Amino acid sequence: MGKVALIISSEKLDKIYPGVILATTAASMGWEAEVFFTFWGLLALKKGYEPAEVSHDYSKYGEAVAEAVRSGQIPEWKSLVRKGKESGKLKIYACSTTMGLLKISREDLEDFVDGVLGAASFLTRAKDADITLFIS
Repeated sequence: MGKVALIISSEKLDKIYPGVILATTAASMGWEAEVFFTFWGLLALKKGYEPAEVSHDYSKYGEAVAEAVRSGQIPEWKSLVRKGKESGKLKIYACSTTMGLLKISREDLEDFVDGVLGAASFLTRAKDADITLFIS
């Protein structure tokens, strides 16, 4: 099959959803999918953190997105990750450098996080990906 590597560097819903949807879709198709959350994107991996905003440019759509999640029209992004991980093909990584910068420990992260990696380690894993995306 194939492999997709994604880097998510924003905690905004309009950035998280596309990355998670692409990764979970790839995993459901039998592709390996590896997602690296760095900088503000890492905040989304903290236990109990619920991103509720969209980027400033799209703020007029923020309530529509929130309502779609509340009503069940679209699943909450963390449930998409958990469902995608059932395939065994989806891996979620937290950036070690950002964790140090923001003083976030491994215990602070959601249970679906597979590991903590530095940029060099993630790039080594991503170098053979068929598709690589940076979402910021």
